[in-house]
Amino acid sequence: MMINTKAQTLANLRTVVDQFTVPHLYFFTVEDWRKSQEVVIKSIDRSFSELERNSEIHLVVRSSAIDEDGKHGAKAGEYDSVLNVSLNDPDSLVSAIDEVIASYSRKREVYLGDEVIVQEMIQNPIMSGVVFTHDLNTGAPYYVINYDDISGLTNTVTAGDSEYANRTLYIHRSSIEKLRSKRFSVLLTAIAQLEKLMSTHFLDIEFAMDSNLIPYLLQVRPISTQPNWNRAISKRIDHTLAGVEKFVRSKFTGQSGIYGSTTIFGQMPDWNPAEMIGRAPRQLALSLYQALITDQAWRIARQEMGYAVPEGQPLMVSLGGQPFIDTRLSFHSYLPEKLDPEVSERLVTACIRRLREHPEYHDKVEFDVAITVFSFDIDEKVKSRFGDVLSSEQQKHFIDTLRDQTQLLVMDTGQGSIPEALERIQQLNEIQGAMDSINESSSIHQLFYLIEDCVQIGTIPFSILARHGFIAKTLLISLVSRGILTDEEVDLFQKSIRTVASDLVHDMRKYQLGEISHEEFINVYGHLRPGTYDILSIRYDQMKNLGNSEIQPQEVPTYEPFELTASQRDQIDALLLENGFKDIDAEGLFNYFTKAIKGREYGKFVFTRSLSQILEVVADIGKENRLSRDEMSYIPVTALLHIAKTSINENIEDWLRDISEINQQVHQVSTAMRLPQVLYDPEGVHVVPFQVSHPNFITGKKITGPSIFFKHGISDPDLVNKIVLIESADPGFDWIFSQNILGLITKYGGANSHMAIRCAEFGIPAAIGCGEQRFDAIKHSNQIMLDCAASLIRTL
Repeated sequence: MMINTKAQTLANLRTVVDQFTVPHLYFFTVEDWRKSQEVVIKSIDRSFSELERNSEIHLVVRSSAIDEDGKHGAKAGEYDSVLNVSLNDPDSLVSAIDEVIASYSRKREVYLGDEVIVQEMIQNPIMSGVVFTHDLNTGAPYYVINYDDISGLTNTVTAGDSEYANRTLYIHRSSIEKLRSKRFSVLLTAIAQLEKLMSTHFLDIEFAMDSNLIPYLLQVRPISTQPNWNRAISKRIDHTLAGVEKFVRSKFTGQSGIYGSTTIFGQMPDWNPAEMIGRAPRQLALSLYQALITDQAWRIARQEMGYAVPEGQPLMVSLGGQPFIDTRLSFHSYLPEKLDPEVSERLVTACIRRLREHPEYHDKVEFDVAITVFSFDIDEKVKSRFGDVLSSEQQKHFIDTLRDQTQLLVMDTGQGSIPEALERIQQLNEIQGAMDSINESSSIHQLFYLIEDCVQIGTIPFSILARHGFIAKTLLISLVSRGILTDEEVDLFQKSIRTVASDLVHDMRKYQLGEISHEEFINVYGHLRPGTYDILSIRYDQMKNLGNSEIQPQEVPTYEPFELTASQRDQIDALLLENGFKDIDAEGLFNYFTKAIKGREYGKFVFTRSLSQILEVVADIGKENRLSRDEMSYIPVTALLHIAKTSINENIEDWLRDISEINQQVHQVSTAMRLPQVLYDPEGVHVVPFQVSHPNFITGKKITGPSIFFKHGISDPDLVNKIVLIESADPGFDWIFSQNILGLITKYGGANSHMAIRCAEFGIPAAIGCGEQRFDAIKHSNQIMLDCAASLIRTL
């Protein structure tokens, strides 16, 4: 069947579809309307009076313009629709028709052949939305269902202005049988018939569904983005998904030496790779994250701190090129080493279950799923989260074991302590030297010792410092739970701590004012880059316009040292004694908090200098072999190290270029392929619900202002007094805090992530980790209301 105008297509389909129901409609041309409005109104009344209804009929008046729904452009949302028009109110019907025709004239000349649809409106649907029968951007073989099953309206998805229009389901076209939902099975059965009748698999369908699971077809048109698709990707996605399913199926079973009978894979738990390297990173960034952190550094650091660790297990896996954390390993490694194995098994199983029940916790598992450290409210936590899986005696054993481990860590002595970790970080700092001393004769052999040093005296001690940061924040929050501190006092305390971020903002201002030279600034901060693991992201010392601004740099805010009241000191001292912390008082505890927060940020600052050097060496290797940075970004670091260990039978340039070209194709598939942020079972590889993330709101402030979205590069003056939107949050973006921004919103990021700490430090209202759907929905808006106290984000 041929696709005609919107109205004609629907009218033709009414007589042939039986899986969909097309609501009763009447359509006419602008020429008909201009000849006689009275005749048209009478014809509409006559057409709808044939319907047998017990209640008043409501109509929707919709556009069906000549230039809509064509093969080369859908013009979705271009023209108006008017909802809930009573058939018994002719004046309102005339007004609605005039409104739709007027929307044509606002865009271009009105044609006599332009049509208007008057259609029965579906009342109180249980679900409505839009289906693309292939991914709109890439042509990947997915049914993409963007739906609203809350509001009871039919236009929230197409209008794009509702908080409910944010649910999306991706279903691989070859995997419909894996659907467990009756309503979506019914919908896709109807769509399959529609594709057959229309002799095409490339459709854009607007639908609604009532409480009897009857699907209504409101609109169908061809997908207009087909010329932009790479057809070969679809076939490669099918093959890749088969490999992913086979890999994870073996992982969703019990594993020797690891607690828990199954697992969950996530892109944001624990070391949150999606925040640091993205949902579908290129191979160089992915391999560096593995080599420097998730292959072994994470495990060694936790073992040194007295945690139980599964030996020889990589924390992060690559599923079709997308990074995922094996959360069973995380939950195992959050347990004290001395904990009873039976208790450990029960706790890991319970954590997996809790994350499955609350996927919105995927970026805050340390705080809302597992219990990784003793805190002053631990009795309530253990009882509420694990009271149904641990006996009273087991709960006490868990609490006592955590208490013993935490006491040792807070006392700052020995292996796994803050001073010991900082000592190793300082060794790395001394080895690195000045930023301008990178060896110009850099070669592939340098990678070995750069990576080895970065792991042994960089990322391992940084991992220790990062865990101390979690411990400090957990203990601080528990003081709020016990009523000793308020949230506002915790904010004041964090603001009073001067970290390397404070130093950067202060020195950036001095540089802008001419009080320090470009060389002096670059010697300290030149290694930073907005994409820490991205070879294509240029460093500060490579930016020509660093610090250039026509706006007077803002004063760096200063805060008075935080002081506990005498009553607070007494309460904390009593709490410490009550819980067996005999060798530390309130002052010592807050000194520990300060060292943990500062140490974490300093450790990250230093080890990223080595990482930055590694990327520059890789770029030099590429230059020596006539490969660009872009080409090198597709080459895993393991391949580069292989050259230093193994003779290559062909020209190295050709060998590297072949790897780069192959991996570029792999990356195209990885980018187009859809996997859920939280993967529970093998079926989730093919049926992908995109979970709605709950952001981590920082401060209790409410702001409204203009917004700006960007990825990489130095700011322009418009950043000042703007709500800034960035996808990820790493140290290379610290310069934004010198620009007096109004607020911050990120796609990725956890409760204790880099930018969460920064915003708390500077008192900047923020929503960290909005998730892919919510962020993409707001990133192009130009005015945003951010209410952190009420946990709200609104586009205005």
